[in-house]
Amino acid sequence: MVEKKFGVLLSVILAFVLINSVLVSANLEIKKETVSSMAIKDLNWPATFNVKIKNLGPTDTFRIYSLVGIDLEPTENFTIAQGETKEIVLKAYPSLPVKVSPDYHSFVYKIVGQKSGINDDELAISIANLRDAFTFTVDNINPLSQKAIINFDNKAGHVYSSVKLDLSSSFFNLNKEFSLAAYEKKRFEVDLDKDKLRELVAGPYIVNAKIVIPELSTSTSTIVKFDEMPGIETQDSLEGWILVRREIEKINKGNVNTAVNVVITKDLFSSLFTSFNIPYTRKETQGFKATYIFEKEIGPGKSLDVVVRTNWWILIGIIVAIILIYYFADKYIRNKLVLKKKVTFVHTKGGEFALKVTLYAKARDFVEKIRIIDRLPPMVKLFERYGAVAPDRIDEKNRRIEWNINGLGRGEERVFSYIIYSKIGVMGRFELPPAGAIYEYEGKIKDASSNPAFFNNESKKPKIE
Repeated sequence: MVEKKFGVLLSVILAFVLINSVLVSANLEIKKETVSSMAIKDLNWPATFNVKIKNLGPTDTFRIYSLVGIDLEPTENFTIAQGETKEIVLKAYPSLPVKVSPDYHSFVYKIVGQKSGINDDELAISIANLRDAFTFTVDNINPLSQKAIINFDNKAGHVYSSVKLDLSSSFFNLNKEFSLAAYEKKRFEVDLDKDKLRELVAGPYIVNAKIVIPELSTSTSTIVKFDEMPGIETQDSLEGWILVRREIEKINKGNVNTAVNVVITKDLFSSLFTSFNIPYTRKETQGFKATYIFEKEIGPGKSLDVVVRTNWWILIGIIVAIILIYYFADKYIRNKLVLKKKVTFVHTKGGEFALKVTLYAKARDFVEKIRIIDRLPPMVKLFERYGAVAPDRIDEKNRRIEWNINGLGRGEERVFSYIIYSKIGVMGRFELPPAGAIYEYEGKIKDASSNPAFFNNESKKPKIE
């Protein structure tokens, strides 16, 4: 059960990361916006994405394809000039059979340029049959209910001009025709026959549904709970929206022992973040829904109290973690200017403690208007002899050294060095702060920083030359 939950969670997190994602390769910058991530197999309706492709290289002709049993459109070649951004509607048609509906897939597709070669990007889609493209539920019914509430939700970004819904159950029959916009939710009310209610015993009942659209018809069903009330009072409260707390309490107001149950239905995604104050008696999974059933026999004056907590802070924490990982990866891995700082011990004739500080600045791509800034730690002085390149500015008050460079080409590296010394001996670990740089890349101001540098001075005094 834990492995299954973990697998579903990984699929959802991956889909979340890929939706509205941006991929930057050596040649292309790709931005995706999801129109509908669900492909309906028995209608041959694709998952659809708006994709913007910016050509960072020379003018080239591209085509898109996949090797994993998913057909992509457009199939024809298209040309993108250098620096141009082209927007296309990418449609994913699964050609493989649906083993589990909905079936979740994350796959790599190719954008091939005649000059630039192959660029890889990822998509996450779900593949479903028509019956699983909707969420169909009926609110619980009890002997005092006047109406039954039917909830019918469009789970995907597809539009239906005409939907005919035929429902049949022990409680009611309903024929309804309506249109559905992308992700739209419908709510219907049906009058209940009081005489029929008196003939029914408490428990779960099946509601059968036939769904007809112009292209296809399908059948599905759901369970409606007919609550028992032999002197039982039910209290149901809901509060919060990030930390959602629902409490359902069944109190025996009668004078006999009565078996009661509480049924909680959650979709599989929200169930990952849901906990209960007491263990559930059993769990049933049907389609994209998980039903938790709590059962107990209670005596007069006793109650069954179920508290359901859905903590969306966990999901928010995961999202924040992903954003932070992406931020630091972009800041420290994809930075176009790499700074490294190194420190070595220098022997002096006068016996002063002295260190040579070396800065390496290497460009991953062409950058310009570079200013490299390093700070002197306290208690040391700057020796006025430098490496091949002297500083352009020395700020003694703020203890800063600066070098200015007009530009660096891809792969080009510059080395800067200077010596610091102190007449006071330093024992143990001596730390130098990171150096920083401000530069311009493709018209945008960016910054970079080096590693901090450390020197471990041994307790034994160094030999003086």
